Amino acid sequence: MEINQRTISTGGFETFFHETGAGNEQTLLLLHGSGPGANAISNWQFALPFLGENYHCLAPDIAGFGESPCNNPPQGAEQWIEVWVQQMVDFLDAMGLEKVNLVGNSMGGGVSLHLVDRYPDRFERVVLMGAVGAPFTATEGLKRGWGYYNNPSKEELAYLVRKFLHNPDVLGGDVDAIAEARFKFVMQDSVKEQFVAMFPGDTQTHVDAFVLPPERLAQMQQPFLLTHGREDFFIPLTNSYHMEEHLPNAQLHVFSKCGHWIQIEQRNSFNNLVKFFFDGDLDQ
Repeated sequence: MEINQRTISTGGFETFFHETGAGNEQTLLLLHGSGPGANAISNWQFALPFLGENYHCLAPDIAGFGESPCNNPPQGAEQWIEVWVQQMVDFLDAMGLEKVNLVGNSMGGGVSLHLVDRYPDRFERVVLMGAVGAPFTATEGLKRGWGYYNNPSKEELAYLVRKFLHNPDVLGGDVDAIAEARFKFVMQDSVKEQFVAMFPGDTQTHVDAFVLPPERLAQMQQPFLLTHGREDFFIPLTNSYHMEEHLPNAQLHVFSKCGHWIQIEQRNSFNNLVKFFFDGDLDQ
């Protein structure tokens, strides 16, 4: 299936996004994760064609990533969360969409939680993948990922790409070559400036900025599908256990022998699981 791309004005931003399945009844808003060089297509390259067969899929580059620049970047994740939430609400308004389903990966999962918390009537069902938003001690992976520009190099980028996966061979080709290609992008001044502004200094501060307390999670009545790779190097599995405990209508699927990029490493199982969930076939 062809993946269409365009840019739309969303409040103060020009938001670049990918689209499949236009005309299908249900709309899925897919929010990507963070990390140097992250964008929508790198996260959703396999999900968009599959899910577009049955759903209208929208995968925007979140402000400060990919082709959605933030010209006046704030400092720290707490302020960026405000930017990202508003950008996504403005995006839905610009697309004429009152209510959608959410799929959030990692940082995008944290943004998804804040969207549901603040605008519960605009979101129906939610899939989270190795999401932030629960309290945890910053991992080595997250410290190295969010702190990449403390010591940027092709070697460090290749290390991070490998650690996103339990089995890097599923990427195909040469990870070092992939890292070298991405390195040219991530070392652009504007890309570096925005990313450094998101996660300056202590990583734990930015982890904590995403956390929603249990009483706020308990108010979210939407059906949630929580997914997590057991060997996730960046976000601990305990995050999803925490969310499953406090979200009133949640179920959890753990992928064994799988790292942070479930949607790539276990693409077929993930895509089918998401389809079953949005079709209601996993409802108890």
